[in-house]
Amino acid sequence: MKLSDEIFLTNFTLSLRNKPVEQQSASVEKKSYSLADFVSGVPDTENSGAQLKSPYAQSAWVYIAVSVLAETVTGIPFRISRLSGNQARHVRELRGSAHHQAALSRSLNENIIESGDVVDLFNDPHPTMHKLLFWEQLVTWAQLRGEFFILPLDENDNVVDLKDRHPRVRRMLTLAPDLFWHMVIGYKLEGWRYTGSPLLTPVPSEMLLPSEVVHWRNTNLYLYWRGMSPLTAARVAIDSDFAAEMFQKGLLMNNADTGLIVSSPTTLNDEQREQILQALRERQRKSGTTNRPIFLNGDFKIEKPTISNVDMQFLETRKFLRQEIGAIFKVPESIMGFSEAKSSSLSGGGQALDTEKLTFVQNIVSTTCHRIEDAVDPIIKTFGEDLVGWFDIDSLPVMQESRRARLDAASKAWSMGVPLNTLNKVYDLGFPIIAGGDKGYLPFSVQPADAMQQPGADQPPSEDVPGDESNKEPETGDDFEKAQKFLTRLKAPPQNHTGKLWERHMRARKKTVDLFQSKVSKVIVEFRAKTLAKLDEVHLKTFPDVTTRSLVDIIFDAHLFGVSVKNILTGPIAAALQQSSDEVRQEIGLDDPWKYPPKDVAEFLLSREQPIMETGQTVRGQINTTLQEGIDAGETHEQLAARVKSVFNRLVNGGPGMTTPQARRVAQTEVNMAYNSARHTSLQHSGIKYKSWLSSHGPTVRAGHALAEEETIDAPIPLDEPFQVESPEGAVEQMMFPGDDSLGASAGNIINCHCVNLAAQKTDEDEKSVTFHIYGIGKRTFQKEHTCN
Repeated sequence: MKLSDEIFLTNFTLSLRNKPVEQQSASVEKKSYSLADFVSGVPDTENSGAQLKSPYAQSAWVYIAVSVLAETVTGIPFRISRLSGNQARHVRELRGSAHHQAALSRSLNENIIESGDVVDLFNDPHPTMHKLLFWEQLVTWAQLRGEFFILPLDENDNVVDLKDRHPRVRRMLTLAPDLFWHMVIGYKLEGWRYTGSPLLTPVPSEMLLPSEVVHWRNTNLYLYWRGMSPLTAARVAIDSDFAAEMFQKGLLMNNADTGLIVSSPTTLNDEQREQILQALRERQRKSGTTNRPIFLNGDFKIEKPTISNVDMQFLETRKFLRQEIGAIFKVPESIMGFSEAKSSSLSGGGQALDTEKLTFVQNIVSTTCHRIEDAVDPIIKTFGEDLVGWFDIDSLPVMQESRRARLDAASKAWSMGVPLNTLNKVYDLGFPIIAGGDKGYLPFSVQPADAMQQPGADQPPSEDVPGDESNKEPETGDDFEKAQKFLTRLKAPPQNHTGKLWERHMRARKKTVDLFQSKVSKVIVEFRAKTLAKLDEVHLKTFPDVTTRSLVDIIFDAHLFGVSVKNILTGPIAAALQQSSDEVRQEIGLDDPWKYPPKDVAEFLLSREQPIMETGQTVRGQINTTLQEGIDAGETHEQLAARVKSVFNRLVNGGPGMTTPQARRVAQTEVNMAYNSARHTSLQHSGIKYKSWLSSHGPTVRAGHALAEEETIDAPIPLDEPFQVESPEGAVEQMMFPGDDSLGASAGNIINCHCVNLAAQKTDEDEKSVTFHIYGIGKRTFQKEHTCN
C-alpha cells in the first residue's frame, strides 16, 4: 500500500469515527431521509428497503437493554459524604474494589451531608436538565457511544476550568459525544472543539481545554482519545434482527399473503398486463381484512408461493439475536423482560430470577456506578477535598434481600464460635465495631469460647500494656555506642535551607503556572486553527490583495492574538495577586483576612497589558520567518501549512533547541511578576521593613540572581530600596523585587525568572553586628562592615 493510500484510509477512518455509529455504514453514499423515515424505518423510496439508521430508535432490544441499565442506575440514590483527608483519598483509590465496599461503606453512611452547594448541584444540575435525566443520559451515552462528556458551568452558564485555584461549579450539562472533536498537537490532547446549534444544543460552539471538560470513555484499541461503543460489536446482530423484524412486519401487513404468480402460455400485450395487475391490486385489502377472490379470463395459471423453512428459521433466529445483543450490553434477558423461567416456587424459577438480578446489580450496575463516581469526582472535589460522591447501591431492595441472606449465613457461623466483628467484616453486614465483638461464643453455655479450654492447656501470651514500663525490654547497646551515634548526628552537614525554601515556593505556585500555561495554550490552539483556515483561503485565491500584503499579516492577526492572551489571563492574574498576598500574610503570622486593593490590581494589569500584547508580534515573527523560508524554497501549499503547524506546535510543546515552550515561558514570567509584585505590596501593608532576594536553586540559575541572594540573604536591605542585580549582558540594573521592570530592568533579568522576594525584620543590633529574622529561614547575623541602614 502506498503512503498516500494509508493517509487516505486513516483520514477516512477518523472521519467515520467522529460520526454516530449508526450513520457510519451510510457514509460512503449520502442520502437524504425524512424524519418519519428515520423514526419508523420505512423505505425512503419505493424501490429501497427499510434502512436501519438509529439502532436506539429502531431496535427494540437495543432500546430495552440501554434504558433498563440507565433506569436502574438512575434509581440508585447518589449521596455525598465528608471524610477526613486520608480516608477520602483511600476511598478514591479503592473505588470499585471489594475492600472499598466492605471497609468504608459504614464510614460513608455515617458521614452523609444533606445540604450545601454540592448537594444542590447534584439535586438540580441545570435548569434544562433535572437530576434523573442527567444520570440517565450519562449511562445512555456511555452505552451508545462508549463515552460521555460533562460540562461544568457557573451560574451564568460560562464554562468552569477545574484547574482554577477556586473553581465555582454551579451547573452541569451532559452533551452529545458526536459534537465533540478532539484536538491533538503532537502526542498531547490540547483541547476539545464543541459544535453547538441553537435548535439542538443548550450551549453554543466553543473551544474547550481538557480541564474544562469531564470526559469518560470505554477502552478503544483503535483510537486512544475516544471511547468504543458496544454498538460496534453488536452491529451485525442488530442489522440481522432489524431485517428479520421488517420481514415479519411485511408478512403480517399483507395478511400472511406472500402474493400470487400469474403465468400465461402466450405473450401478453401491455393492455392485458395492466388488466391483470389491476385485478391483483383490487384483490389486496388492508391487514385484518380478508382478501377478495380474483377472476381472470383466459388461459392463465395462478400459483401462490409459500414461506420456506429457511424463512421460518430466519424469524426464529430473532430470539438468539436478542440474547446476543443483551450479552454485548451485559443485560440478561430476564432483566430486559424476556424470560422463559417460571416464577413458581415449586420450579425454583423465582429464585433463579432473583439470583440473576442480584448478579446483574453486583457485577454490572455497581461497576457502572463506580465509573460514574470516578468521572464526577473532579467536580465534587471543587467543593472540598474531603468530599466523596457515591451511589448507595445497598439501598436497593435486591441488595437488602442479599444482606438478609448473608445475615442468615453469619448467624450459623456465629453459632460455631466465630467472633461477631470478624463476621461483620467477612459478610459485610454493616454493623458498627463493638467492644467485646472479637470474642466468639458457644451457644450451649453462652460464654467466651476461650473459657472452655481444658485446665493446663496452652494460653496465648498476653500483650504488653501501654504505659507499663515493666513489660518493655531494656535498651541494647553500651554508652560508648550511644555517644558515637550522637556525635555522628552532630557531624552531619546542615541542610540547604534556602534551597528547600525555594522549592516550597515553586510547589505552591505550580498549579497557578499550569493554569496560566493552559490558558495561553488554549489561545494558541484556537489561532492555529484560524491561521491554517486562512492559509487555505489564500491558496484558493479568495483574498485579492495577497500580492500587496504580507502573507503572514493575512493569515495571522498579531494584535488580536495579543488581545486574546490579555483577556484570558486577566482573571487568573487578579486571582494570583490575591493568592500571593494571602501566602505572605500567612508567612509572617497575620491571620486577619486582607483584600488586595482593587486599584493596585488595575495598575498591575495595566502595566502588563503592553508586554502581553507583544506576544502576538513574537508569534508573528516566527510564522513570518518560516513562511519566507518555505516560499524562497518554492514549497507547495501543503508544505507551507506544515511549517505553520510546526510553529504553533513548538509554541505549545517546545521542540529542538527550546528548553521551555513559549506558552510555559509566558506563564512562568507572568506568574512570577504577579506573585512578587503582590508580595512587595503585601509587605508594605503588613509593616515589614526589610527584604532579601531568594534566587532559583535550579540548574539554570542566572549568575546575577545568585549573586543578589548571596549579598542580601544575610544582609537584608530596606523594603523601599531596590535590589542591585547584574543582567546577563553585564549591566547592573535596579529592581524592587524579582521580575520588576518598573525601573527599566531588561528582559534578560525578567523573562522566565523563578526568584522570590523574602520578608525580613531586624531583631537585634549592637556595635559590631545586626541580627535579622528572615521569614522561612530564621535568624541571620552579619557584621556591620556590610552596612545596613
